[in-house]
Amino acid sequence: MKNLISLALISLLILGCNSQEEAQIVDLERNDQVSIFDLVDSISVVRLETNDNCLIKNIDKIIPFENRLYIFDSRLNIVFCFDQDGKYLFKINKKGRGPDEYENATFVNIDRYNNLIMILVPWGYLHYYDLNGNFISKIELPKEILAYNEVYAINRDTLLFISFNQLRASYYSISEKRILKRFLEVSLIKHYSVSPINKTYIYKDSIYFNDNSDNCKILNLSDTNNPVVFNWNFGKYNNKQRQFRKIYNSQFDKKTKRRKSTLTFEQLMDILNNYPLTSIETSKFQSLSMFFKSSEKFIFFNKHEKNYLIFKETVEGARPYGHLNYANIAFYVCNDKNALFLTNILSDRQKNIVESHDSEKENPFLVIYNLK
Repeated sequence: MKNLISLALISLLILGCNSQEEAQIVDLERNDQVSIFDLVDSISVVRLETNDNCLIKNIDKIIPFENRLYIFDSRLNIVFCFDQDGKYLFKINKKGRGPDEYENATFVNIDRYNNLIMILVPWGYLHYYDLNGNFISKIELPKEILAYNEVYAINRDTLLFISFNQLRASYYSISEKRILKRFLEVSLIKHYSVSPINKTYIYKDSIYFNDNSDNCKILNLSDTNNPVVFNWNFGKYNNKQRQFRKIYNSQFDKKTKRRKSTLTFEQLMDILNNYPLTSIETSKFQSLSMFFKSSEKFIFFNKHEKNYLIFKETVEGARPYGHLNYANIAFYVCNDKNALFLTNILSDRQKNIVESHDSEKENPFLVIYNLK
């Protein structure tokens, strides 16, 4: 509890310096001409080493930390570690039921305050490894939370969990081994119509969350008061309560309150005006990707000039980010060395790295955007 009080005092100081941005109406039907170089400071290419010890099937998460890249492959349940140049260092491959093993890893993160790798098992276990992949400990989490889906370190003693539960967020004290606070409660209708997963991002060492409400509020979850720091406003294309209710009624039997069917993403998009995906914030931009009228769009709000850019892809054919983002870094995983947009954005030296890549025998290479 002392940690929460300290956080609250710090947050009062922060709130004294920062005010919530006014919600400027974003015209989702606009499609601006934008260059990737309007959005990034630099672009780099990393070719991941390939050998029998590091054959990657699918990249679900990339965490850059201390000049290393920690890569999580959920299909294999393995965490691979490469240096910043793509040289393979080690892996954590501990699937099993032993004391230092995990049955099913669904989320991986770095505790930046204690320099530890966190591997989360959704039904209530958190495994700690040091930054070189050595097992440290296993924590059994409180059973009062039915599903643990994401984990973030708030400080040296406090973890933040995001869950599919109706109470979507929780603070947990490592030293006290208990849940300090459960919050972000949503209605039963919202619980089954809007996902809280992949809606969290890091900016200046704080954790922010897009609550996917009617007006898309951005909350600071490192502040225990959870203030709203930004509002997205899409005018006539804001989602309405009746649309969320329609999604719920389409899936659930009113008498039994049980799910009778599951809507496809296409069916969801037929009901909703927009579907927010991933958020990013940098020193210059507040940004959001979303589905609108069956296609993905990117919005970059310039925090200094108070205007925005909105587009489907850049003039070079590049998408500025997807779901593989960390702070102001966006990763594009690529196996196709002939992708046209690469020709338009890479230097000659980078093209040489790409052209020597063998997509059938090698791990994918990474195109890395450092956003402004």
